[in-house]
Amino acid sequence: MDNLKELSSVRQGIIRKEAEIESIYDRLEATETLTTDDVHRAKTKLRHEKDRLVELKCKAAELEIELIRKGLPKNV
Repeated sequence: MDNLKELSSVRQGIIRKEAEIESIYDRLEATETLTTDDVHRAKTKLRHEKDRLVELKCKAAELEIELIRKGLPKNV
């Protein structure tokens, strides 16, 4: 996969993860209808999704840097 396609895919993943994290926060705000196990599962999932979001953002930064390097003249 070329870097631009991969960067596009990673950025879309970031948007999806941010939406998923927001959804988990919304569920946690409705705690009066959740059991203790539900809250624990939601918090665990939230932690996992935040970790994955950080990984995606780091991957996007790496791809952006690679694209910048490819665009620089060879003598730089």
